[in-house]
Amino acid sequence: MTFTILGHDPVADQTGIGIATVSLAVGGLCPFMTLSGDLITSQAYARQEVGLHMARRITDGAEWEVIMAELASRDPYLANRQIGVVRRDGTLHAHSGTDCRPWTGHQFGDHCVVMGNFLSGEQVLPAMADAFAAAKAEPLAERLLQALEAGRDAGGQADAAGRHHTERSAGLKVVGGGGISGIDDRAVAPIDFRVDMHDRAVDELRRLYRTMHKVPGYNALRSSNPPETPGLAAWESTELTDPAPPNPVQ
Repeated sequence: MTFTILGHDPVADQTGIGIATVSLAVGGLCPFMTLSGDLITSQAYARQEVGLHMARRITDGAEWEVIMAELASRDPYLANRQIGVVRRDGTLHAHSGTDCRPWTGHQFGDHCVVMGNFLSGEQVLPAMADAFAAAKAEPLAERLLQALEAGRDAGGQADAAGRHHTERSAGLKVVGGGGISGIDDRAVAPIDFRVDMHDRAVDELRRLYRTMHKVPGYNALRSSNPPETPGLAAWESTELTDPAPPNPVQ
């Protein structure tokens, strides 16, 4: 019961993933990444070993078809799983196992692949891809989040009896694009937000993003130019929409 988008922004040199599900703590279970900034999801009866194997073999330089053949020979339940990949160069891959619970599928869009299992219907994925394309002037994180909201609004998850299942966990991760001059930043994740348990996880992810999306810039300033960095309490009071309690630890 998961819907996901993996996207690429060639101008910002970023990859990203947005994911939501009725299961708990999806952000720590399904997404994986390589040190080159490739992103992977293993979902639908998720098995972390599958995502790890995919990440390691991509790092080795193995092609998608080779890795899938390896998994097919080692994982007796590969047909129950979905796998998605966005490589740092924008190459996209997806697998939807034939034994995943309906409705299951994936669709390639403009610099993105959308995928899901146990969905209310096939209308969910095009709604996500269309939202991602329509927001192309926005930062990648915002585009991914809008795609998740569109998937939710298009029906999201439902069981075989048609009963809707609200998203209880969600995650948003963006890799690359910027960093400190002279340091390889391909695996730096300026956006890495998770909602592990909430009765409206996509809404909570939006609230978290609205509050926290400026924090990575502040952290970058602290690391690259400490003398010019304002104190945390002063910065929070002027920059955050929902600042932390007074007198936080510096």
